[in-house]
Amino acid sequence: MLDTSKKLSICIFLICLPAALLFSAPLRNYVCIVRGNLSEDTVKFLKDYSDTLDSRGYSTYSKEINDYLEGSFGSGFVYYGPDGKPYVVTNRHVIAESETATVQFENEDDSTSEYKELKIIAADDDIDIALIALPSSYSRKGLELSAETVTDGEDVWSAGFPGLGSDPVWQLGKGIVTNSHAKIKDLLSPDISTIIQHSAQVDPGNSGGPLMVADQKAQAGFRVIGLNTWKAAYRESTNFSIPAPVIQSFVSKTVTGNKSADDINNRIKQFVKAAGDKNAAFFALGKYVSNSIVSKSGGDAFLSVVAKAPVSVRSTVIDIFEYDPIEGLRYAIAYDIWKEFQDENGTLTIEAGTPEDSTNGKKISLTPQGKTGINTLWNIEQGNWKIFEFDTIQNSKLGKKDKTAANNNSGFSVGEPYFISLSGGLLLPYETGTPGFSSSLLFNSSFVAFGIYFQSEKAIISTKTDSSTEYSDNPTTMTSAGFITRFQVPLSFGKFEINPYAASRLGFSNITSFLTDGSSRIHFTIGGGLEISYNISSILSPVIGAEYMHEFYNLTEKNDSIAITAGLKFFKINN
Repeated sequence: MLDTSKKLSICIFLICLPAALLFSAPLRNYVCIVRGNLSEDTVKFLKDYSDTLDSRGYSTYSKEINDYLEGSFGSGFVYYGPDGKPYVVTNRHVIAESETATVQFENEDDSTSEYKELKIIAADDDIDIALIALPSSYSRKGLELSAETVTDGEDVWSAGFPGLGSDPVWQLGKGIVTNSHAKIKDLLSPDISTIIQHSAQVDPGNSGGPLMVADQKAQAGFRVIGLNTWKAAYRESTNFSIPAPVIQSFVSKTVTGNKSADDINNRIKQFVKAAGDKNAAFFALGKYVSNSIVSKSGGDAFLSVVAKAPVSVRSTVIDIFEYDPIEGLRYAIAYDIWKEFQDENGTLTIEAGTPEDSTNGKKISLTPQGKTGINTLWNIEQGNWKIFEFDTIQNSKLGKKDKTAANNNSGFSVGEPYFISLSGGLLLPYETGTPGFSSSLLFNSSFVAFGIYFQSEKAIISTKTDSSTEYSDNPTTMTSAGFITRFQVPLSFGKFEINPYAASRLGFSNITSFLTDGSSRIHFTIGGGLEISYNISSILSPVIGAEYMHEFYNLTEKNDSIAITAGLKFFKINN
Protein backbone atom coordinates (compact mmCIF):
# COMPACT_ATOMS: atom_id res chain seq x y z
CA MET A 1 0.00 0.00 0.00
CA LEU A 2 1.28 3.54 -0.82
CA ASP A 3 2.24 5.83 2.08
CA THR A 4 0.04 8.89 1.43
CA SER A 5 2.45 11.10 3.39
CA LYS A 6 5.12 10.57 0.77
CA LYS A 7 3.86 12.83 -2.00
CA LEU A 8 7.03 12.47 -4.04
CA SER A 9 6.56 8.70 -4.23
CA ILE A 10 2.99 9.20 -5.43
CA CYS A 11 4.14 11.58 -8.13
CA ILE A 12 6.75 9.14 -9.35
CA PHE A 13 4.11 6.39 -9.43
CA LEU A 14 1.80 8.53 -11.57
CA ILE A 15 4.60 9.48 -13.92
CA CYS A 16 5.65 5.86 -14.40
CA LEU A 17 2.16 4.62 -15.28
CA PRO A 18 0.45 7.26 -17.41
CA ALA A 19 -0.64 4.84 -20.11
CA ALA A 20 -2.42 2.53 -17.70
CA LEU A 21 -4.31 5.32 -16.01
CA LEU A 22 -5.14 7.37 -19.06
CA PHE A 23 -5.84 4.76 -21.69
CA SER A 24 -7.03 1.53 -20.05
CA ALA A 25 -10.73 2.44 -20.46
CA PRO A 26 -10.54 3.55 -24.14
CA LEU A 27 -8.69 0.35 -24.99
CA ARG A 28 -11.92 -1.57 -24.58
CA ASN A 29 -13.12 0.16 -27.73
CA TYR A 30 -10.41 -1.63 -29.68
CA VAL A 31 -10.14 -5.04 -27.99
CA CYS A 32 -13.00 -7.53 -28.14
CA ILE A 33 -14.28 -10.93 -27.09
CA VAL A 34 -14.28 -13.42 -29.98
CA ARG A 35 -16.53 -16.47 -30.15
CA GLY A 36 -16.63 -18.94 -33.00
CA ASN A 37 -19.98 -20.14 -34.36
CA LEU A 38 -20.12 -23.75 -35.52
CA SER A 39 -22.29 -24.56 -38.52
CA GLU A 40 -25.64 -26.22 -37.89
CA ASP A 41 -24.42 -29.37 -39.65
CA THR A 42 -21.34 -29.52 -37.43
CA VAL A 43 -23.40 -29.09 -34.24
CA LYS A 44 -25.83 -31.78 -35.36
CA PHE A 45 -22.98 -34.12 -36.24
CA LEU A 46 -21.27 -33.62 -32.87
CA LYS A 47 -24.47 -34.20 -30.89
CA ASP A 48 -25.21 -37.42 -32.77
CA TYR A 49 -21.60 -38.55 -32.55
CA SER A 50 -21.60 -37.91 -28.81
CA ASP A 51 -24.59 -40.29 -28.52
CA THR A 52 -22.76 -42.83 -30.67
CA LEU A 53 -19.62 -42.71 -28.53
CA ASP A 54 -21.67 -43.06 -25.36
CA SER A 55 -23.57 -46.05 -26.79
CA ARG A 56 -20.26 -47.74 -27.60
CA GLY A 57 -18.84 -47.25 -24.13
CA TYR A 58 -16.72 -44.16 -24.79
CA SER A 59 -18.48 -42.01 -22.23
CA THR A 60 -15.35 -39.95 -21.55
CA TYR A 61 -15.07 -38.88 -25.18
CA SER A 62 -18.82 -38.25 -25.30
CA LYS A 63 -18.56 -35.88 -22.33
CA GLU A 64 -15.66 -34.03 -23.94
CA ILE A 65 -17.82 -33.33 -26.99
CA ASN A 66 -20.67 -32.11 -24.81
CA ASP A 67 -18.30 -29.81 -22.92
CA TYR A 68 -16.93 -28.52 -26.22
CA LEU A 69 -20.43 -27.74 -27.48
CA GLU A 70 -20.96 -25.40 -24.53
CA GLY A 71 -18.63 -23.02 -26.37
CA SER A 72 -15.40 -21.14 -25.73
CA PHE A 73 -14.02 -17.68 -26.38
CA GLY A 74 -10.84 -15.76 -27.03
CA SER A 75 -9.82 -12.17 -27.63
CA GLY A 76 -9.09 -10.03 -30.66
CA PHE A 77 -8.40 -6.44 -31.67
CA VAL A 78 -9.64 -4.08 -34.35
CA TYR A 79 -7.27 -3.23 -37.20
CA TYR A 80 -7.91 -1.40 -40.46
CA GLY A 81 -6.48 -3.15 -43.51
CA PRO A 82 -4.82 -1.51 -46.52
CA ASP A 83 -8.25 -1.46 -48.17
CA GLY A 84 -9.47 0.92 -45.46
CA LYS A 85 -11.94 -1.62 -44.04
CA PRO A 86 -12.14 -2.70 -40.37
CA TYR A 87 -11.17 -6.23 -39.34
CA VAL A 88 -10.66 -8.18 -36.13
CA VAL A 89 -7.30 -9.91 -35.80
CA THR A 90 -7.28 -13.01 -33.59
CA ASN A 91 -5.74 -16.48 -33.35
CA ARG A 92 -6.69 -19.24 -35.73
CA HIS A 93 -7.27 -21.65 -32.82
CA VAL A 94 -9.94 -19.32 -31.39
CA ILE A 95 -12.20 -19.81 -34.45
CA ALA A 96 -10.62 -22.94 -35.97
CA GLU A 97 -13.74 -25.03 -36.66
CA SER A 98 -16.17 -22.14 -36.97
CA GLU A 99 -18.28 -21.09 -39.91
CA THR A 100 -18.72 -17.51 -38.66
CA ALA A 101 -17.68 -15.46 -35.64
CA THR A 102 -19.34 -13.20 -33.09
CA VAL A 103 -17.41 -10.31 -31.51
CA GLN A 104 -18.41 -8.29 -28.50
CA PHE A 105 -17.06 -4.97 -27.18
CA GLU A 106 -17.41 -3.61 -23.66
CA ASN A 107 -18.29 0.08 -23.78
CA GLU A 108 -17.19 2.73 -21.31
CA ASP A 109 -20.75 3.03 -19.95
CA ASP A 110 -20.74 -0.73 -19.14
CA SER A 111 -23.01 -1.52 -22.08
CA THR A 112 -21.93 -3.95 -24.80
CA SER A 113 -21.82 -3.80 -28.58
CA GLU A 114 -22.14 -7.13 -30.39
CA TYR A 115 -21.65 -8.10 -34.04
CA LYS A 116 -22.91 -11.55 -34.99
CA GLU A 117 -22.33 -13.98 -37.85
CA LEU A 118 -19.20 -12.21 -39.11
CA LYS A 119 -17.30 -13.71 -42.02
CA ILE A 120 -13.95 -15.35 -41.31
CA ILE A 121 -11.83 -13.99 -44.15
CA ALA A 122 -8.77 -16.18 -43.65
CA ALA A 123 -6.95 -18.34 -41.12
CA ASP A 124 -3.35 -19.52 -41.26
CA ASP A 125 -2.52 -22.86 -39.63
CA ASP A 126 1.24 -22.30 -39.73
CA ILE A 127 1.15 -18.90 -38.02
CA ASP A 128 -2.03 -19.39 -35.89
CA ILE A 129 -3.60 -16.15 -37.01
CA ALA A 130 -7.05 -15.31 -38.39
CA LEU A 131 -8.86 -12.33 -39.83
CA ILE A 132 -12.56 -11.53 -39.30
CA ALA A 133 -14.43 -8.89 -41.31
CA LEU A 134 -16.37 -6.28 -39.34
CA PRO A 135 -19.57 -4.87 -40.93
CA SER A 136 -19.46 -1.68 -42.98
CA SER A 137 -21.51 0.00 -40.24
CA TYR A 138 -18.58 -0.29 -37.81
CA SER A 139 -17.31 3.24 -37.21
CA ARG A 140 -14.76 3.12 -34.39
CA LYS A 141 -11.03 3.45 -34.89
CA GLY A 142 -8.60 0.56 -34.83
CA LEU A 143 -5.27 -0.12 -33.15
CA GLU A 144 -2.07 0.67 -35.00
CA LEU A 145 0.83 -1.70 -35.57
CA SER A 146 4.25 -0.63 -34.39
CA ALA A 147 7.08 -0.37 -36.91
CA GLU A 148 9.71 -0.15 -34.18
CA THR A 149 12.10 -3.00 -33.37
CA VAL A 150 11.29 -4.72 -30.07
CA THR A 151 14.10 -4.83 -27.50
CA ASP A 152 14.74 -6.96 -24.42
CA GLY A 153 13.59 -5.33 -21.20
CA GLU A 154 11.05 -3.07 -22.92
CA ASP A 155 7.79 -2.47 -21.05
CA VAL A 156 4.84 -4.17 -22.75
CA TRP A 157 1.11 -4.48 -22.13
CA SER A 158 -1.30 -7.32 -22.75
CA ALA A 159 -5.02 -6.77 -23.19
CA GLY A 160 -7.91 -9.16 -23.57
CA PHE A 161 -10.70 -11.06 -21.90
CA PRO A 162 -9.42 -14.10 -20.00
CA GLY A 163 -12.01 -16.27 -18.34
CA LEU A 164 -13.03 -15.94 -14.73
CA GLY A 165 -15.18 -18.97 -14.17
CA SER A 166 -17.02 -19.35 -17.46
CA ASP A 167 -17.21 -15.62 -18.23
CA PRO A 168 -14.74 -13.40 -20.09
CA VAL A 169 -13.43 -10.56 -17.92
CA TRP A 170 -11.39 -7.56 -19.11
CA GLN A 171 -7.73 -7.60 -18.13
CA LEU A 172 -4.91 -5.17 -18.86
CA GLY A 173 -1.54 -6.52 -17.79
CA LYS A 174 2.00 -5.21 -17.75
CA GLY A 175 5.35 -6.94 -18.15
CA ILE A 176 8.61 -6.76 -20.04
CA VAL A 177 10.06 -8.33 -23.15
CA THR A 178 12.18 -11.22 -21.88
CA ASN A 179 13.36 -12.44 -25.30
CA SER A 180 12.73 -10.21 -28.30
CA HIS A 181 13.72 -12.83 -30.88
CA ALA A 182 12.81 -16.24 -29.43
CA LYS A 183 13.24 -19.20 -31.78
CA ILE A 184 10.84 -21.97 -30.77
CA LYS A 185 10.13 -24.20 -33.74
CA ASP A 186 7.35 -26.08 -31.96
CA LEU A 187 5.36 -22.82 -31.85
CA LEU A 188 6.35 -21.06 -35.07
CA SER A 189 8.85 -22.12 -37.69
CA PRO A 190 11.96 -19.90 -37.54
CA ASP A 191 11.75 -19.87 -41.35
CA ILE A 192 8.63 -17.73 -40.95
CA SER A 193 9.66 -15.55 -38.02
CA THR A 194 11.01 -15.40 -34.51
CA ILE A 195 8.48 -14.70 -31.75
CA ILE A 196 8.32 -12.31 -28.80
CA GLN A 197 8.69 -13.78 -25.31
CA HIS A 198 7.33 -11.58 -22.54
CA SER A 199 6.01 -11.54 -18.97
CA ALA A 200 2.79 -9.51 -19.35
CA GLN A 201 -0.24 -11.43 -18.00
CA VAL A 202 -1.68 -13.96 -20.43
CA ASP A 203 -4.36 -16.38 -19.25
CA PRO A 204 -6.85 -18.69 -21.03
CA GLY A 205 -9.10 -16.37 -23.02
CA ASN A 206 -6.28 -13.89 -23.79
CA SER A 207 -5.48 -15.75 -27.01
CA GLY A 208 -5.80 -13.38 -29.95
CA GLY A 209 -5.44 -10.24 -27.85
CA PRO A 210 -2.78 -7.60 -28.56
CA LEU A 211 0.66 -7.19 -27.01
CA MET A 212 1.40 -3.44 -26.97
CA VAL A 213 3.84 -0.71 -26.11
CA ALA A 214 2.64 2.63 -24.70
CA ASP A 215 2.66 5.45 -27.24
CA GLN A 216 0.83 8.68 -26.40
CA LYS A 217 0.95 9.75 -30.04
CA ALA A 218 -1.18 6.76 -31.08
CA GLN A 219 -4.97 7.01 -31.20
CA ALA A 220 -5.47 4.52 -28.34
CA GLY A 221 -2.31 5.42 -26.42
CA PHE A 222 -0.75 2.11 -27.48
CA ARG A 223 0.71 0.47 -30.56
CA VAL A 224 0.52 -3.26 -31.21
CA ILE A 225 3.82 -5.13 -31.33
CA GLY A 226 2.42 -8.66 -31.25
CA LEU A 227 -0.51 -11.07 -31.07
CA ASN A 228 -0.69 -13.04 -27.81
CA THR A 229 -0.87 -16.70 -28.79
CA TRP A 230 0.97 -19.10 -26.46
CA LYS A 231 1.68 -19.52 -22.76
CA ALA A 232 4.32 -21.83 -21.27
CA ALA A 233 2.51 -24.27 -18.97
CA TYR A 234 5.34 -25.01 -16.55
CA ARG A 235 7.19 -21.69 -16.42
CA GLU A 236 6.10 -18.56 -14.61
CA SER A 237 5.25 -15.46 -16.69
CA THR A 238 6.52 -16.95 -19.94
CA ASN A 239 4.25 -15.94 -22.78
CA PHE A 240 4.73 -15.68 -26.53
CA SER A 241 3.38 -13.37 -29.23
CA ILE A 242 3.42 -13.27 -33.01
CA PRO A 243 5.36 -10.12 -34.06
CA ALA A 244 3.65 -7.14 -35.71
CA PRO A 245 5.45 -7.51 -39.09
CA VAL A 246 3.96 -11.01 -39.44
CA ILE A 247 0.50 -9.64 -38.63
CA GLN A 248 0.98 -6.85 -41.18
CA SER A 249 2.11 -9.29 -43.88
CA PHE A 250 -0.79 -11.68 -43.24
CA VAL A 251 -3.43 -8.94 -43.34
CA SER A 252 -2.01 -7.32 -46.47
CA LYS A 253 -1.72 -10.63 -48.30
CA THR A 254 -5.25 -11.63 -47.27
CA VAL A 255 -6.93 -8.35 -48.14
CA THR A 256 -5.18 -7.72 -51.45
CA GLY A 257 -4.74 -11.33 -52.60
CA ASN A 258 -7.10 -13.78 -54.33
CA LYS A 259 -7.40 -17.54 -54.63
CA SER A 260 -6.28 -18.09 -58.22
CA ALA A 261 -5.24 -21.26 -60.05
CA ASP A 262 -1.67 -20.59 -58.97
CA ASP A 263 -2.79 -20.74 -55.34
CA ILE A 264 -4.25 -24.23 -55.70
CA ASN A 265 -1.13 -25.41 -57.53
CA ASN A 266 1.09 -24.09 -54.74
CA ARG A 267 -1.16 -25.64 -52.12
CA ILE A 268 -1.01 -29.04 -53.81
CA LYS A 269 2.78 -28.81 -54.05
CA GLN A 270 2.92 -28.13 -50.33
CA PHE A 271 0.61 -31.08 -49.62
CA VAL A 272 2.63 -33.47 -51.81
CA LYS A 273 5.84 -32.35 -50.12
CA ALA A 274 4.36 -32.88 -46.63
CA ALA A 275 2.80 -36.27 -47.50
CA GLY A 276 5.99 -37.47 -49.15
CA ASP A 277 8.42 -36.26 -46.50
CA LYS A 278 10.15 -39.32 -45.06
CA ASN A 279 10.98 -37.39 -41.88
CA ALA A 280 7.42 -36.13 -41.33
CA ALA A 281 4.36 -37.95 -40.04
CA PHE A 282 0.61 -37.74 -40.45
CA PHE A 283 0.47 -34.65 -38.21
CA ALA A 284 1.76 -32.50 -41.08
CA LEU A 285 -1.40 -33.21 -43.11
CA GLY A 286 -3.91 -31.94 -40.56
CA LYS A 287 -4.01 -28.40 -41.91
CA TYR A 288 -5.22 -29.67 -45.30
CA VAL A 289 -8.32 -31.39 -43.84
CA SER A 290 -11.48 -29.30 -44.09
CA ASN A 291 -14.18 -29.00 -41.45
CA SER A 292 -16.59 -30.30 -44.09
CA ILE A 293 -14.90 -33.70 -44.41
CA VAL A 294 -14.54 -33.88 -40.62
CA SER A 295 -18.34 -33.89 -40.28
CA LYS A 296 -18.65 -36.54 -42.98
CA SER A 297 -15.81 -38.92 -42.14
CA GLY A 298 -14.24 -37.92 -38.82
CA GLY A 299 -16.40 -40.25 -36.71
CA ASP A 300 -15.30 -43.46 -38.40
CA ALA A 301 -11.70 -42.27 -38.68
CA PHE A 302 -11.49 -41.56 -34.93
CA LEU A 303 -12.93 -44.94 -33.92
CA SER A 304 -10.52 -46.62 -36.35
CA VAL A 305 -7.56 -44.85 -34.75
CA VAL A 306 -8.73 -45.76 -31.24
CA ALA A 307 -9.14 -49.42 -32.21
CA LYS A 308 -6.30 -50.09 -34.63
CA ALA A 309 -3.67 -47.35 -34.81
CA PRO A 310 -0.19 -47.66 -33.27
CA VAL A 311 0.02 -46.43 -29.68
CA SER A 312 1.95 -43.27 -30.63
CA VAL A 313 -0.69 -42.27 -33.19
CA ARG A 314 -3.55 -43.17 -30.89
CA SER A 315 -2.08 -41.14 -28.02
CA THR A 316 -1.49 -38.09 -30.22
CA VAL A 317 -5.00 -38.08 -31.68
CA ILE A 318 -6.66 -38.63 -28.30
CA ASP A 319 -4.60 -35.89 -26.66
CA ILE A 320 -5.77 -33.47 -29.36
CA PHE A 321 -9.36 -34.70 -29.06
CA GLU A 322 -9.38 -34.02 -25.33
CA TYR A 323 -8.40 -30.41 -25.98
CA ASP A 324 -10.57 -29.95 -29.08
CA PRO A 325 -12.77 -32.81 -30.39
CA ILE A 326 -13.03 -31.41 -33.92
CA GLU A 327 -9.25 -31.14 -34.14
CA GLY A 328 -8.95 -34.71 -32.86
CA LEU A 329 -11.28 -35.93 -35.63
CA ARG A 330 -9.34 -33.82 -38.15
CA TYR A 331 -6.06 -35.51 -37.28
CA ALA A 332 -7.69 -38.95 -37.30
CA ILE A 333 -8.61 -38.25 -40.95
CA ALA A 334 -5.10 -36.93 -41.56
CA TYR A 335 -3.77 -40.29 -40.39
CA ASP A 336 -6.11 -42.15 -42.77
CA ILE A 337 -4.92 -39.97 -45.65
CA TRP A 338 -1.26 -40.34 -44.67
CA LYS A 339 -1.57 -44.14 -44.71
CA GLU A 340 -2.52 -44.02 -48.42
CA PHE A 341 0.98 -42.76 -49.19
CA GLN A 342 2.82 -45.46 -47.27
CA ASP A 343 3.85 -49.05 -47.93
CA GLU A 344 5.97 -51.61 -46.11
CA ASN A 345 9.11 -49.75 -47.24
CA GLY A 346 7.99 -46.35 -46.00
CA THR A 347 6.76 -43.15 -47.62
CA LEU A 348 5.92 -43.20 -51.31
CA THR A 349 6.54 -40.48 -53.87
CA ILE A 350 3.35 -38.81 -55.09
CA GLU A 351 2.38 -37.47 -58.48
CA ALA A 352 -0.34 -34.82 -58.57
CA GLY A 353 -2.56 -34.35 -61.60
CA THR A 354 -3.66 -31.04 -63.10
CA PRO A 355 -6.49 -29.37 -61.16
CA GLU A 356 -9.81 -29.60 -62.97
CA ASP A 357 -12.71 -27.22 -62.44
CA SER A 358 -15.76 -28.59 -60.66
CA THR A 359 -19.00 -27.04 -59.48
CA ASN A 360 -17.81 -27.81 -55.93
CA GLY A 361 -14.18 -26.75 -56.25
CA LYS A 362 -11.13 -28.31 -57.88
CA LYS A 363 -10.73 -32.01 -58.67
CA ILE A 364 -7.19 -33.36 -58.36
CA SER A 365 -5.86 -36.90 -58.76
CA LEU A 366 -3.05 -37.92 -56.39
CA THR A 367 -1.13 -41.04 -57.42
CA PRO A 368 1.21 -42.71 -54.90
CA GLN A 369 4.09 -44.63 -56.47
CA GLY A 370 2.94 -48.11 -57.54
CA LYS A 371 -0.72 -47.46 -56.65
CA THR A 372 -3.79 -46.30 -58.50
CA GLY A 373 -4.75 -42.63 -58.45
CA ILE A 374 -6.84 -41.22 -55.63
CA ASN A 375 -9.52 -38.71 -56.60
CA THR A 376 -9.75 -35.68 -54.33
CA LEU A 377 -11.88 -32.54 -54.23
CA TRP A 378 -10.47 -29.27 -52.91
CA ASN A 379 -12.28 -26.07 -52.01
CA ILE A 380 -11.60 -22.87 -50.10
CA GLU A 381 -12.34 -22.83 -46.37
CA GLN A 382 -11.31 -19.92 -44.14
CA GLY A 383 -9.20 -18.57 -47.00
CA ASN A 384 -7.25 -21.78 -47.70
CA TRP A 385 -7.61 -24.62 -50.19
CA LYS A 386 -8.51 -27.76 -48.23
CA ILE A 387 -9.59 -31.34 -48.90
CA PHE A 388 -13.38 -31.69 -49.06
CA GLU A 389 -13.44 -35.24 -50.50
CA PHE A 390 -10.89 -38.05 -50.56
CA ASP A 391 -12.27 -41.07 -52.35
CA THR A 392 -10.63 -43.77 -50.20
CA ILE A 393 -12.34 -42.37 -47.11
CA GLN A 394 -15.99 -43.39 -46.83
CA ASN A 395 -18.51 -40.86 -45.62
CA SER A 396 -19.26 -41.54 -41.98
CA LYS A 397 -22.74 -42.84 -41.28
CA LEU A 398 -22.16 -42.17 -37.61
CA GLY A 399 -22.65 -38.45 -38.14
CA LYS A 400 -26.19 -38.95 -39.39
CA LYS A 401 -29.13 -39.10 -37.06
CA ASP A 402 -29.51 -42.85 -37.13
CA LYS A 403 -29.15 -43.65 -33.48
CA THR A 404 -30.72 -47.07 -33.81
CA ALA A 405 -27.98 -48.15 -36.18
CA ALA A 406 -25.36 -46.62 -33.94
CA ASN A 407 -26.65 -48.29 -30.81
CA ASN A 408 -26.92 -51.64 -32.56
CA ASN A 409 -23.43 -51.41 -34.01
CA SER A 410 -21.84 -54.76 -33.28
CA GLY A 411 -18.25 -53.80 -34.11
CA PHE A 412 -15.63 -53.83 -31.41
CA SER A 413 -12.58 -51.77 -30.62
CA VAL A 414 -9.77 -51.77 -28.11
CA GLY A 415 -11.28 -50.51 -24.89
CA GLU A 416 -9.99 -48.06 -22.33
CA PRO A 417 -8.85 -49.73 -19.10
CA TYR A 418 -9.85 -48.32 -15.75
CA PHE A 419 -7.02 -47.18 -13.51
CA ILE A 420 -8.07 -49.13 -10.40
CA SER A 421 -9.69 -52.58 -10.27
CA LEU A 422 -10.93 -54.05 -6.98
CA SER A 423 -12.44 -57.54 -6.96
CA GLY A 424 -13.03 -60.57 -4.78
CA GLY A 425 -14.96 -63.84 -4.66
CA LEU A 426 -14.88 -67.62 -4.41
CA LEU A 427 -11.76 -69.72 -4.93
CA LEU A 428 -12.63 -73.29 -5.89
CA PRO A 429 -9.70 -75.76 -5.57
CA TYR A 430 -9.97 -78.88 -7.79
CA GLU A 431 -8.14 -81.22 -5.41
CA THR A 432 -10.02 -80.53 -2.16
CA GLY A 433 -13.32 -79.09 -3.42
CA THR A 434 -13.50 -76.84 -0.35
CA PRO A 435 -14.32 -73.23 -1.30
CA GLY A 436 -11.94 -70.49 -0.28
CA PHE A 437 -11.72 -66.85 -1.28
CA SER A 438 -9.60 -64.66 -3.52
CA SER A 439 -9.20 -60.89 -3.75
CA SER A 440 -7.03 -58.44 -5.66
CA LEU A 441 -6.31 -54.74 -6.07
CA LEU A 442 -4.92 -53.80 -9.49
CA PHE A 443 -3.52 -50.67 -11.08
CA ASN A 444 -3.95 -50.69 -14.84
CA SER A 445 -2.12 -49.13 -17.76
CA SER A 446 -2.86 -49.77 -21.43
CA PHE A 447 -2.34 -53.54 -21.66
CA VAL A 448 -0.58 -54.30 -18.38
CA ALA A 449 -1.90 -54.41 -14.81
CA PHE A 450 -0.06 -54.91 -11.56
CA GLY A 451 -1.04 -54.94 -7.91
CA ILE A 452 -1.48 -57.12 -4.83
CA TYR A 453 -3.57 -60.17 -4.01
CA PHE A 454 -4.80 -61.98 -0.91
CA GLN A 455 -6.36 -65.46 -0.92
CA SER A 456 -7.08 -68.49 1.22
CA GLU A 457 -7.82 -72.09 0.20
CA LYS A 458 -7.48 -75.70 1.27
CA ALA A 459 -4.68 -77.18 -0.82
CA ILE A 460 -2.96 -80.55 -0.80
CA ILE A 461 0.31 -79.86 1.00
CA SER A 462 3.06 -82.18 2.22
CA THR A 463 3.12 -81.81 6.04
CA LYS A 464 4.18 -83.79 9.08
CA THR A 465 2.04 -84.61 12.09
CA ASP A 466 3.03 -84.22 15.73
CA SER A 467 3.40 -88.00 16.16
CA SER A 468 5.58 -88.56 13.13
CA THR A 469 8.68 -87.17 11.49
CA GLU A 470 7.48 -88.25 8.09
CA TYR A 471 5.68 -86.00 5.60
CA SER A 472 2.37 -86.83 3.99
CA ASP A 473 -0.01 -85.03 1.63
CA ASN A 474 -2.89 -83.49 3.54
CA PRO A 475 -5.57 -80.86 2.91
CA THR A 476 -4.11 -77.74 4.51
CA THR A 477 -5.45 -74.22 4.74
CA MET A 478 -3.03 -71.94 2.87
CA THR A 479 -3.43 -68.20 3.22
CA SER A 480 -1.31 -66.35 0.66
CA ALA A 481 -0.48 -62.74 -0.18
CA GLY A 482 1.85 -61.15 -2.68
CA PHE A 483 2.10 -59.40 -6.03
CA ILE A 484 0.14 -59.99 -9.21
CA THR A 485 1.02 -59.07 -12.80
CA ARG A 486 -1.43 -59.25 -15.66
CA PHE A 487 -1.28 -58.85 -19.44
CA GLN A 488 -4.68 -57.96 -20.89
CA VAL A 489 -6.51 -56.88 -24.05
CA PRO A 490 -9.71 -54.95 -23.16
CA LEU A 491 -12.19 -55.13 -26.06
CA SER A 492 -15.15 -52.77 -26.15
CA PHE A 493 -18.58 -53.82 -27.47
CA GLY A 494 -20.75 -50.78 -26.90
CA LYS A 495 -20.89 -50.17 -23.17
CA PHE A 496 -19.79 -53.73 -22.48
CA GLU A 497 -16.12 -54.60 -22.25
CA ILE A 498 -14.61 -58.06 -22.47
CA ASN A 499 -11.12 -58.37 -21.09
CA PRO A 500 -9.17 -61.61 -21.69
CA TYR A 501 -5.90 -61.77 -19.78
CA ALA A 502 -2.93 -63.86 -18.66
CA ALA A 503 -1.78 -63.49 -15.06
CA SER A 504 0.91 -64.59 -12.64
CA ARG A 505 1.20 -64.28 -8.87
CA LEU A 506 4.20 -64.43 -6.60
CA GLY A 507 3.93 -64.32 -2.81
CA PHE A 508 4.15 -66.24 0.45
CA SER A 509 1.75 -68.54 2.32
CA ASN A 510 1.29 -69.12 6.04
CA ILE A 511 4.44 -67.25 7.00
CA THR A 512 3.69 -67.50 10.76
CA SER A 513 3.39 -71.30 10.52
CA PHE A 514 6.96 -71.86 9.38
CA LEU A 515 8.35 -72.46 12.87
CA THR A 516 5.52 -74.74 14.03
CA ASP A 517 4.73 -77.13 11.22
CA GLY A 518 6.83 -75.99 8.28
CA SER A 519 3.76 -75.25 6.19
CA SER A 520 5.00 -71.80 5.07
CA ARG A 521 5.56 -71.81 1.35
CA ILE A 522 6.50 -69.61 -1.57
CA HIS A 523 3.32 -69.23 -3.58
CA PHE A 524 3.47 -68.93 -7.36
CA THR A 525 0.68 -69.17 -9.94
CA ILE A 526 0.26 -68.89 -13.67
CA GLY A 527 -3.06 -68.81 -15.46
CA GLY A 528 -5.55 -66.77 -17.37
CA GLY A 529 -9.08 -65.53 -17.25
CA LEU A 530 -11.84 -63.37 -18.64
CA GLU A 531 -13.63 -60.34 -17.22
CA ILE A 532 -16.86 -58.77 -18.40
CA SER A 533 -17.70 -55.24 -17.34
CA TYR A 534 -20.39 -52.66 -18.03
CA ASN A 535 -19.23 -49.08 -18.40
CA ILE A 536 -21.67 -47.02 -16.36
CA SER A 537 -19.45 -43.94 -16.70
CA SER A 538 -15.83 -42.93 -16.95
CA ILE A 539 -15.69 -43.12 -13.15
CA LEU A 540 -17.26 -46.50 -12.39
CA SER A 541 -17.75 -49.91 -13.98
CA PRO A 542 -18.98 -53.13 -12.29
CA VAL A 543 -17.15 -56.29 -13.36
CA ILE A 544 -17.45 -60.06 -13.05
CA GLY A 545 -14.80 -62.58 -13.98
CA ALA A 546 -13.43 -66.09 -13.88
CA GLU A 547 -9.78 -67.16 -13.75
CA TYR A 548 -8.02 -70.49 -13.94
CA MET A 549 -4.92 -70.75 -11.74
CA HIS A 550 -2.21 -73.40 -11.82
CA GLU A 551 -0.61 -73.03 -8.39
CA PHE A 552 2.75 -74.01 -6.98
CA TYR A 553 3.67 -74.09 -3.32
CA ASN A 554 7.48 -74.14 -3.01
CA LEU A 555 7.47 -75.08 -6.72
CA THR A 556 6.83 -78.75 -5.87
CA GLU A 557 3.25 -79.02 -4.67
CA LYS A 558 0.87 -78.33 -7.52
CA ASN A 559 -2.77 -77.38 -7.18
CA ASP A 560 -5.39 -76.17 -9.64
CA SER A 561 -8.24 -73.82 -8.85
CA ILE A 562 -10.86 -71.54 -10.37
CA ALA A 563 -11.60 -68.06 -9.02
CA ILE A 564 -15.08 -66.60 -9.56
CA THR A 565 -15.01 -62.90 -8.71
CA ALA A 566 -17.02 -59.68 -8.84
CA GLY A 567 -15.87 -56.15 -8.28
CA LEU A 568 -15.62 -52.56 -9.42
CA LYS A 569 -13.36 -50.58 -11.70
CA PHE A 570 -12.65 -46.90 -11.15
CA PHE A 571 -11.41 -43.98 -13.26
CA LYS A 572 -11.17 -44.79 -16.96
CA ILE A 573 -7.84 -44.07 -18.62
CA ASN A 574 -7.72 -42.28 -21.99
CA ASN A 575 -4.90 -43.87 -23.94
